[in-house]
Amino acid sequence: MDVTGVLAAVGVLAAASAFGLWRRRTDGAVKAVKAAPSADTDQLTATDLGIELDPRATLVQFSSKVCRYCGPTRRVLTELADRHAVAFLDIDAEERLDLARRLTVLRTPTVLLLDGAGRITHRVSGPPRRDELAAAVGSLVGADQ
Repeated sequence: MDVTGVLAAVGVLAAASAFGLWRRRTDGAVKAVKAAPSADTDQLTATDLGIELDPRATLVQFSSKVCRYCGPTRRVLTELADRHAVAFLDIDAEERLDLARRLTVLRTPTVLLLDGAGRITHRVSGPPRRDELAAAVGSLVGADQ
C-alpha cells in the first residue's frame, strides 16, 4: 500500500470514529423542541394520531417491524405513561409514512412528547434515556419523576 492509500485509510477511520463518538453522545438524548412558526411540523391533532390527546401529555413512538430497540422502548414508554397517567401511542412508521415524513422521522424508534395541545415539546431519536424522558414527562405534567 502506498502513502496515498494509508492516508485514505486513516481518514476513513478518523471519520468513522468521529461519527461513532457523535452518535454515542446524541443517541437517545431527550431534546427540547423549540416552537417554530409552522404548526404543521410542531403540532399533532387527534385526527393525525387517531386517538384523543391526553390533556396533560401524550407519548408517541414511531416503530418499525425490523427495529431492534422498539420493543424495549415500548416497555419504557408504557411504564412512564402508566406512572404519570398519560396517553401513549405506538405508530408503525411504515403504515403512517405520511406522518413519519411530515415529522422527519429518519429512524426508529423516534419518540415524541406532546403537551395537552398536541405541540411537540421533546423529541428522541433512538432508544430514549429513561431518566431524561421521565424528567421531561414529569415536568410537563407537573409531577416528580
